[in-house]
Parts: sequence; structure tokens; C-alpha cells
Amino acid sequence: MVALMAISLLSFALWRIPEASGGQGAVSLSRPGQEDLTFWANHNGLKDLDVEGEVGFGDMARILMRRRSNAPKMRALRDRFTFKTKSIADLGEVLREQPARVVLGEGGIYNLPREAGAFAKLSGTEAGTFVQRGVTVEVRPLANLKVRLLDENGKPTAARVYLTGSDGLAYAPKGSISRIAAMPAEYYFHAENSFQMELPAGLTLIEATRGLEYELAEREVDLQPGRPSEVTLKLKRWENMARRGWYSADAHIHANYTAADHQVITPEDVRLQALAEDLNNANMMVANSFGAFIHDPGLFEGKAHSLSGPNHLLYWNEEMRNAGLYGHMCFFNLKSLVHPLYTGFRDTPQADDYPANYTQASGAQAQGGAVTYAHPGYAATFDGASARELPADLALGNAVDAMDVLSNNFEPATTEIYHRLLNCGFRLAISAGTDAFTNVADHYTPGGGRVYVRTGGKQMNYAAWIQGYKEGRSFASNGPMVSLTVDGKEPGDELKFPAGSARTVRVRVSVSALVPVDKVDVIVNGKVAASRNGAGAMDERVAIEGSSWIAVRATGPWNRMILNDAGAYAHTSPVYVQVAGERLALKEDVRFYIDWMEKLIARTRERGRFSTAARRDEVVSLFERALAYYKELDR
Repeated sequence: MVALMAISLLSFALWRIPEASGGQGAVSLSRPGQEDLTFWANHNGLKDLDVEGEVGFGDMARILMRRRSNAPKMRALRDRFTFKTKSIADLGEVLREQPARVVLGEGGIYNLPREAGAFAKLSGTEAGTFVQRGVTVEVRPLANLKVRLLDENGKPTAARVYLTGSDGLAYAPKGSISRIAAMPAEYYFHAENSFQMELPAGLTLIEATRGLEYELAEREVDLQPGRPSEVTLKLKRWENMARRGWYSADAHIHANYTAADHQVITPEDVRLQALAEDLNNANMMVANSFGAFIHDPGLFEGKAHSLSGPNHLLYWNEEMRNAGLYGHMCFFNLKSLVHPLYTGFRDTPQADDYPANYTQASGAQAQGGAVTYAHPGYAATFDGASARELPADLALGNAVDAMDVLSNNFEPATTEIYHRLLNCGFRLAISAGTDAFTNVADHYTPGGGRVYVRTGGKQMNYAAWIQGYKEGRSFASNGPMVSLTVDGKEPGDELKFPAGSARTVRVRVSVSALVPVDKVDVIVNGKVAASRNGAGAMDERVAIEGSSWIAVRATGPWNRMILNDAGAYAHTSPVYVQVAGERLALKEDVRFYIDWMEKLIARTRERGRFSTAARRDEVVSLFERALAYYKELDR
């Protein structure tokens, strides 16, 4: 009976938080019943955990990450927010470093890790030094700290804050939401105007920044008991894209996700996140996760939320999700949700892989919406991709505007898929979406990767932004800022030339960055036509032999300020060059997608779930039309 009860509890936990395919999900890796320890976000700040005894791998890892000095070692065990290992034994070096001396604040708790996967509790109620469990414990009195946050103009602002106490642990004030940056493996919180809390006396480090366009401000203060300390952090911009008419968006944010409970994130929380990350357009998702439960449907209004500000808009839209056959799409500018919101999920009212994504995307377009494919894949192959229907939808026409080339996937793979589609003559804008689950403590940071769209306006205008997004007046970035002109034309524009001899165009590029950049490439039809090492300017004459597209890509190593990705990345949408009215159609890439479409048709016939033959035939017929389009290009 005990064994059956244990199996039942484990099954219930797995049902509540199942692992998604392709690394898209958020899995607690907690012991059953312990998910609330560290997995879910809450409004309690980062408080001491009273933990004694055995915990699961996830809780062990997330508690160890609270010590800032552990971040490099923990980062080595992670792949973005997921762990390469699930064995506590693999925490090895971190677990073996048993401290000889521990600093505590009065009334605080220190979780002392044991190699067996358990914690022993150290605590102290009065200032002093003593030995507990073989460790010297120094209990320090608490001191009050107040921090004011100012922008570059000296006005109160919101920011992402890293707070490290004299005990080496991360802190967040009560009432705030403490989260972990996926790649740096560091705790942070968002705050607006000011915050205050009590911390152990001694040297305390306060760091703050705001999105991609601000430097990291820092200040160290020696907190003294009985002497409240007040610190002002003034943030400094290194770039101001809005002043240049460029406005940012994260195409893919989930306020609440993963399970039907713990739906705790409010519009006020989302407003703070967008403001603190200086994100002009937070595209929030109404969506299912693993079944029929729909997250945040009550927040959809068919317009920007009332908490939106002049330059920081919140708009609940929709992620249309197919279970595994077609891919996921994110919509902008919906006036009504496109139903069904999901397809192909077993044991739900929408178990059929019907309708095709094309039908759903067309429904978004019909109401003035914009459509992008989310997290396209981990390898530039049909089997390694998740956006499997994207090539079909482009061939069928007028359904898809963009692709999230910068996402929570492997950027070299998504870039190759993108380049190959452009080489088939499609005009496809670049986009970026983090797929952040903000009610999960250890997950992506909204706006860590974003798409910038040029509207030219002095203030964020949603209608103008949508138009610019659809026209490809954009670049995607997780740090570097990129500009491109080709004979004076910008991304999304077209150059036309008559038939004749070979010609050259003048390509002017500027890349600036706070994070390291190794390489800047001018890309013509997927090939590097010119490059430079490091950020800076380029002015090149590039030969064009026929109809082409030209874009710029910047890449670099990982840096602490790159929150969600393995390295620095930026890529523009193309400037299109048309010669003698001819369409670009490179045979190798056309044939690549002929093979892709044949595999999609075969998989739909063999594995697709359809309640009627007519539904299957309808979807297959759509894909056969797309295949015929590619075959016509191959003639």
C-alpha cells in the first residue's frame, strides 16, 4: 500500500508538471510535494528556506544557486534554464565545498548542503559566533537598506536588480518576485523607483540594469546595525533606440504557464517586467500548455491593456499550438482569439491535428493581425525542426509575416532555416521571442532577446509597429545594436535593377554593443560577402549577380548580460534586390524544401490524428499545393 501510494503521488506530480518535448517545458525536478520550495515564482521575495533533510535535484540546485560564488559552477551544468544532468551526485564540486565558516543574519537560516542530497539547517537568533554541526557560524545583526533607482535623466525608474548580502547570498525584498536568469544562473528581481529590506550587516553589493540599452550600475555599501543606509543608483544608457525610431518587442511571453495552479502573475507584475526591461511591446500569450486548460484567457481584451504606458505596451494575444506535427505560432494585434487555440493534444476537445496552422494564421491575418512562427527548431532538418508547417504556409501565401530566428533554440540552426526560406524568394521578416514563463522562478527573462522595429515615430505606436513588423523593418538581438543600408535602403526595402551586366551595391553597416562581439558578417543569399572582427562600422562594395537578399549578422561569446542565450546574436531582416523582375529561387534550397514538404505530407498521412478522412484529406491537400509550388520553382 505504501508503494502504491508513493507511485500515485509521483504520477500526480508528473501529471501536474510534465516535461515538454524539445526542451520547451519547465520541469521542477523537485521531490513530489516539494514544488513550492523553489520552482514556482511568488510575491514573497527571496526568503530563507527552512529545509532539513532530503530534497530533489531541482531544489538542491536552485538553493545552491542562491550563493553568488556558485554561479560559474552551476552554469557549467546548465543548458539555458534546463540542467544537463538530473543527478545530485553531478553537483559534485559545489556539494563538496563545505564551508568552514558561515555568515548569518539574526534569525536567518543557512542551508548546509550534504552530498547525500539533503540539507542540514544552521540558524542563529542572536549576534555572536559559535560552532554548529562542525561549522563556525557568525551571526550578524540586521541592518536596514533603502535603494532608490533613477534613470539617465535622474527620474525614478524600474530596473532588474541583483542584490548580494555580506553572507554571499542573493536577496530580494518581500513583495517582489525573485527569479533566476537562465544562462547566468543568478537570482534577480524587478523593482520600481525604490525598495528596502533588512540584510546582514557588512559589505553588500547592489547591481541594477534595464533591458539591453543600459549599462550595469553597481554600488557596494557597508551596512551597519542601527544606522539605516540609503543608496541611490543612477542608471546610464549606452544606447537609445527609441530616440532613433526603433521600438522593441518580445513576441512570446507567458505570464502564467505550465500547470493549472500557480496562476499568480498579474497584469501589474507584467507591467513592472516590461518597464524594468525597457520592453516597448510585451506580446503576452493566451495558450494551452499540455492539455485543455487555457492560461490567462480572461486577460485578453482585443486591445492593449489599460496598464500600458506611452512607450511600454502590454497586449495579450495568442500562441496557437499544435501538439507536434505543425509547430507553434504567435499572433499580434488580435481583436478576437482564433479558435481553436490548440490542435492535436490527446484526450482534449481538440485532439485532431485540424485545422492546419495555415487556416489559423489566415484567421489572424483577416483581423489585421501579424503572425510569427515560434522556436523553429534545434537542427536545420525536418526532424530537428518544430516549425514544420512554416515552409508550407509561405508557399500557400499571405499567412505568415515573420519567424523567431532568435528564440530559445540553437540560433545557428534557426538561422540556416531562415536563410534557406529567403533563398526560395520569400519575404520573411526576422523576429524574436523568449517563450518566458514568468510564474516559474527559473526560466527565461522577458525581453532577454527581442525584435526591434523601425516606426520612425517619437513614441511607440502599436499600429505603426505592426505595419513595420510585417514589412520586415526590423532586426533581432540579445545585445548588439545593428544598422544596415544597401544603396541607402533599409531592411524591408527593395532595390530594383534592370537586366544587364554584374553590378555592385554599397553596403553600410554599424554595430554597437555593450557585450563582446567577435564577428560581423554581411550575408548575401546565405553566404558571407564581407566581414569584420568586432563591433564597429563597415562600408563595402558588394557584387550582386542577380536577384538577392542582403542582411547583417553579429555574433559573439556569452556574457553575463546575455540572459537567455549561449552567445551574443543579432541579425537584420533583409534588404531585397530584384534584378529584371526575376524571383530568387536557389535550386539547392528549393529542393531542400521539396524534400521537407514530402516528409511533412508523409508524416501527416501516417501520424496525424484526424477523426475523419475528410479532415486528413483537406490538410494533406493544402500541403500538396505547397509542394507543387516548390516543384514549380525547381523547373
